[in-house]
Amino acid sequence: MEKDKSDLWGIIPLLKHIIMGSFVTIVLIVAAFVVYLLFGNSSSTIDTTGVYNLVNSENGEVIATDLTPEDIQYIMELINGED
Repeated sequence: MEKDKSDLWGIIPLLKHIIMGSFVTIVLIVAAFVVYLLFGNSSSTIDTTGVYNLVNSENGEVIATDLTPEDIQYIMELINGED
């Protein structure tokens, strides 16, 4: 009976190490993901100088750049069916 208790108390430090190792691993994975989000490659391949850009809503590709307010007004009239 005494041997069974000593075996149980020998397992507790092992469980503490496993739990701490799991916790440290999770923290490192989350930290690596945050660093990836902050410093990942987020450069754009399209240089635009204007305020308005026409973007495809399905895939996010820029269709036309540097639209003037008059161009936007014309596009909105076409979309709304105004003549």
